[in-house]
Amino acid sequence: MWGIKVGPVIAGLGLFGIAVALGAQDLFKNLISGIMILMERRFTVGDVILVSNEVEGVVEQIGFRSTLIRRFDSTPVMVPNYKFAEQSVTNHSRRHHRRIRWLIGLEYRTTVEQLKNIRDEIYDLVLNDTTFAKNEHSSFFVRVDSFSDSSIDMLVQAFTVTNDWGEYLKIKENLAVKIIEIVDKNSAGFAFPSQSLYVESLPSDKPEIFNPKKELK
Repeated sequence: MWGIKVGPVIAGLGLFGIAVALGAQDLFKNLISGIMILMERRFTVGDVILVSNEVEGVVEQIGFRSTLIRRFDSTPVMVPNYKFAEQSVTNHSRRHHRRIRWLIGLEYRTTVEQLKNIRDEIYDLVLNDTTFAKNEHSSFFVRVDSFSDSSIDMLVQAFTVTNDWGEYLKIKENLAVKIIEIVDKNSAGFAFPSQSLYVESLPSDKPEIFNPKKELK
C-alpha cells in the first residue's frame, strides 16, 4: 500500500501493544493492591511492618502505586503495592504484647537448691510486676530447660503489657538487672563457653641428631 510494507508495521504495532499491555498490567496490579490496602487496612501510616523478611520500618505514606517505608536507619524504601498482595506482611504495631524469651546459662557448680531458689525468685518477680501481662494469650514461665556444653540453661519467657518499643526496652533492662541480682544473692554464677586443653609434656632428653660427617671422623 503506497509502497509501504504493511507487515513490519503491523508487527511493530503488535509488539508495542504487548509492551503497553505488560506495563499496564503492573500498573493495574499496583493500583488494585493499593486500593485493597486502604480498604482492608492491613496497615496504616505510623505502623511498624516487616515485608517478607526483607524490608522493615515505619510506614510513612501509602500511595496507589507504592508505599513508602522508612527503615530504622532512616533509609526510605519505596515498595510496589503488589508486593503486599504476593508476599507476607508482619504488622508489629497490631500485636498485643512484646515477648521476652531468654536462656540463662548457669554454671554447672550450681546446686539443686540454688537452681530452685533462682527459678522461684524470678517467677515471683515476673508474677508481681505489673509491667508484664498475665492472661490466656500471654503465658509466662521460668523453668530449667536444658543442659548445654558449659551451662545449665534456665528458660525465662514473659510478655510485656506495652507494645511501645522504648518502654519494652526499659522493662527488658530492668528484668535483666534484677535477674543478675537474684543470681548473685544466691551465690551462683553465669556460665560462659569454655574449653579445657590438656597438654602432655614430652621427655626432656632430646634425641641426638645423626651427623654422617661427625660419625666418619
